[in-house]
Amino acid sequence: MALSTIRNRIRKAQRNTHAGDSLGRIAELISRGAFYDELTPEEREAYKAYKESLGGVADDIAGAELEKMLMDKPEKEAYHFPLTRRRKPPTPEEHAQRVQEVEAYMQEITDEYNAPEAKAKREAEYQELHRIGALRAAAFQRGEPMDAYPLPWEKKGAEV
Repeated sequence: MALSTIRNRIRKAQRNTHAGDSLGRIAELISRGAFYDELTPEEREAYKAYKESLGGVADDIAGAELEKMLMDKPEKEAYHFPLTRRRKPPTPEEHAQRVQEVEAYMQEITDEYNAPEAKAKREAEYQELHRIGALRAAAFQRGEPMDAYPLPWEKKGAEV
């Protein structure tokens, strides 16, 4: 087969693959280094679909929306991030490793929570709250203000 025939077949396959579809346009935007806030609404939807096509979520977009909401950032500033390629799903080995890491982390937290020192601290806090509650109830019965016996989180400068 002649070299020109092969080149023509490659060009035709490329045209058929990316002719007017959003994937080709998104690939072009990513390679160009485009920013999300520069996209048209159709391109934004295509980018979201591309990022979510492997079953994940569009973390960069969700992060920008959360940042806009929590930090009260203007839309132009919150959505100014470069487009990125989607992440491939983890292999079964990578997934198993992540599951083990999460299980180990959860076990560490559980052990810390159930440690005798932590249990003793929680019991002491509980007893202190009951003591303050009894003092407040007695003050209420005497017609006195309960503010004389503040709860730990009501004290100025107290950490919750």
